[in-house]
Amino acid sequence: MEKARDSAFRSVLKNLSHKSRTKKFDLLKKEFQARPEDRVLDVGASGEVFLQYSLEDVYPFPERIVAGGYEASEIVAARRHYPQPQYVQFDGCALPFPDQSFDLVFSNAVIEHILGPGRQQAFAREIMRVGKSWFVTTPNYWYPFETHHHLPFFQFLPRPVQMQYNRWLGTHISKGTVQELGLLSARQLRRLFPTSEITRVRVTFWPETLVAYYLHPDRTCGNSPAGKWREAKFSEIGG
Repeated sequence: MEKARDSAFRSVLKNLSHKSRTKKFDLLKKEFQARPEDRVLDVGASGEVFLQYSLEDVYPFPERIVAGGYEASEIVAARRHYPQPQYVQFDGCALPFPDQSFDLVFSNAVIEHILGPGRQQAFAREIMRVGKSWFVTTPNYWYPFETHHHLPFFQFLPRPVQMQYNRWLGTHISKGTVQELGLLSARQLRRLFPTSEITRVRVTFWPETLVAYYLHPDRTCGNSPAGKWREAKFSEIGG
């Protein structure tokens, strides 16, 4: 009975995750209208997590993607599942690419795993340096269900209580341990990406995901209200 309940719980979480990712990719498709000549960088590519929910599953020109990350094993797995992109191993806080060398930099649920003093700031700066446009997602700190540990209110508790909580009720992270995370609020994400629009993505009662995205002015439709607003915004920041 307990195994059946756990299986049903995981099925619900998987369904919600799929709906959330569908919403994020719909937003990406709407805002960043892909062109065959665009170069795209996927920071945090993996063949071990989120299979069938990755950028490589939905982007119409996968051969134009350069994908990579810090862990060699994840890159090897990604290449096995998605052979069309090019792959590079790198530190997201020191990307080995020239300024503005990609039309889009995409990163899904990576920045909350960037730990250490100043490293999230460095990660954000590198994305904004190498990308003309970017689309960065992360779980919402204020969503009351912590999606890594699969436990409600987990991120709001002191570390000793977190460890005991996970020991008693945890099913996803090893019992009695805590996965180190740097979860962000919308305000904190805006500080990291000050020229970006911050969007809250919701499939339940509260936004589960935050998205920081920015479109270079040459991608905007100047005749549309949104395009004119973006062009004005870019001018205001001295773009």
